[in-house]
Amino acid sequence: MANKMHTLLKIPTSVARVAIVIVNNIYCIPTYLVWMGLLSPLKMIQPTMFYKIEGIFFHWLLAVVSMWSYSAGYDIVEVGDDIEECMDKKTLVMANHQSTGDVPLLMANFNAKESVLPNIMWIMDRLFKYTNFGAVSVIHEDFFISSGRNNRDKAIDDLRVHLADSFIKNDRKWMVLFPEGGFLHKRRSVSQRYIEKMNLPPLEYVTLPRIGALRAIFDVMVTQNSPTNEERRVSCDKMENGDLPPNTSILLSNNFSPTNFHQASKIQEENPLLLTSNDVVVTTNSNHEIDNSNSTSPNTKRSEVVQNNLLEYILDITIAYPDRKPVDLPNIVHGWRDPCKTHMLYRLYKVAEIPTELEELTQWLYDRFYEKNELLENFYKSGQFFVNRTVNSNVIHQDNLRLLLINLFFITSTYFHYQILSVCYKYCVAYIAQSVS
Repeated sequence: MANKMHTLLKIPTSVARVAIVIVNNIYCIPTYLVWMGLLSPLKMIQPTMFYKIEGIFFHWLLAVVSMWSYSAGYDIVEVGDDIEECMDKKTLVMANHQSTGDVPLLMANFNAKESVLPNIMWIMDRLFKYTNFGAVSVIHEDFFISSGRNNRDKAIDDLRVHLADSFIKNDRKWMVLFPEGGFLHKRRSVSQRYIEKMNLPPLEYVTLPRIGALRAIFDVMVTQNSPTNEERRVSCDKMENGDLPPNTSILLSNNFSPTNFHQASKIQEENPLLLTSNDVVVTTNSNHEIDNSNSTSPNTKRSEVVQNNLLEYILDITIAYPDRKPVDLPNIVHGWRDPCKTHMLYRLYKVAEIPTELEELTQWLYDRFYEKNELLENFYKSGQFFVNRTVNSNVIHQDNLRLLLINLFFITSTYFHYQILSVCYKYCVAYIAQSVS
């Protein structure tokens, strides 16, 4: 009897939640699009300022999405490494992919972290582009990757271009990638066949990841083709004169690897005169202008290593749902499922310590997912990721007052935009009527 009463009480709550989510979409997404349209001239004049403002609006939108899961009682428990050091650094987030709930729950996680969502880029399936949120992601310049064997090479090439033209250019900090390339239940059979073919150990809780996107990211943001001696000589001469072209990106000397890049940076901080012109890294700033503030003089360093465009961390997140039952997007919308806790385990890696050769990088990525498989097996058996080891955990809480103010802003903006459109419509009607008469 109690269960039936509980179920009956859920019905009006679920209906109300669905109505609220629909209304949220009606007044939030169009308002975002109108504001971005009004600010579009700024994009041509001051793109850095435009994307800074756009990032704030994007964060507010995702805060509304975060409200859906949080209000349904679907809490997130973060476990593992301290990620404070990578919060404002170029970071690749990798996560296992189980359901449509992964993305909104990651949004809720990141929403509680002040500087993440305004400067994030999502790498997602191309089909997402045609959802209600697709227009927002297009303006935010997320990357839509095409699935399927026929599109694979082109998609990876497009990702390389997008990283250079958008992620680096707009000075984004975090990007989110699901290396498995699809949901667990959809990818499992294909993954198992490949595992058997390659005589690899079986996987139960994750699938074998794909290396393509990670390789593209490393190609652009970790390893670079070394320039010829002539290219390096010309670039150093131009640097001395302060006249490098504005589209110059990154230039490494022949003996400059990602590992000794970090070592050189540390050495240079201690004694900037130790770095020679042959070890120069030249980058553009967010406006694609070379920083000439360090012009050479007898008493100053001849060049400066700039790391802003290089990937520094990989944050590996293992998502574990209670009882192996993922929270999906419909549940987040209607809230029919009982409140539960989703655990997210952080493992933070410095890119300087990760191999860059394709074979070794592939093995490193495989190792991470075999590790995930073991961790998830432990979690589903014992409720803990690690056997005989306790780790600190924290339940993520959202700021209810901030969520309320964000909703009020979008509602007020919607009314403001409606009034402007109404005035414009009346003016156009009156002008047409007067012209006809």
